Amino acid sequence: MRILYGVQGTGNGHITRARIMAKAFAKRKDVVVDYLFSGREQLKYFDMEIFGQFKCFTGLTFSTANGAISRWQTLKSNKLGSLIQDIKGLDLSSYDLLINDFEPISAWAAKLQNIPSISISHQVPFLHPIPKQGYNLLDRLLTKYFAPTDIKLGVHWYHFGHPIMPPFIEAKINNCIDDKKLLVYLPFEDIEDIRAL
Repeated sequence: MRILYGVQGTGNGHITRARIMAKAFAKRKDVVVDYLFSGREQLKYFDMEIFGQFKCFTGLTFSTANGAISRWQTLKSNKLGSLIQDIKGLDLSSYDLLINDFEPISAWAAKLQNIPSISISHQVPFLHPIPKQGYNLLDRLLTKYFAPTDIKLGVHWYHFGHPIMPPFIEAKINNCIDDKKLLVYLPFEDIEDIRAL
């Protein structure tokens, strides 16, 4: 089976899930997986060896300010003409399946070319009636239409009584050198706000 794995490169969570999946796929002899990333400049990716010769597109990205998505900057910074051209130009005829983690180019190309597709993402749970804070109509539309797929598998910290998987976590144990320090990942927060807190 030949699989294309499309990954939203804006957030490191999408890439982390893809790394775990890539390690699992590398153990299989019955699948060949190619990787496609969008949403970040190719030179800004790191630790990508597991993905081999991956494809990289501009795609769509989210601009942030003060720890939240800036809708105006996001709209202003994305090039919709280029996105449409990339979707139409992506030939998926050699693939049997698309696996997608909220990546719009491969998802829309698969939809237009009738390639079976599976979404594995943190955005899918928000299609279910689970607790949401500040979730509005635009968020619902984005979740539903940004990267459409045939089968949707959600990943979240709790299932809320819906078919939602727990987060993908590597079984590797890292020994903490200094047990008085804790690393917290806050990629979109302003550094001055963090210092003040």
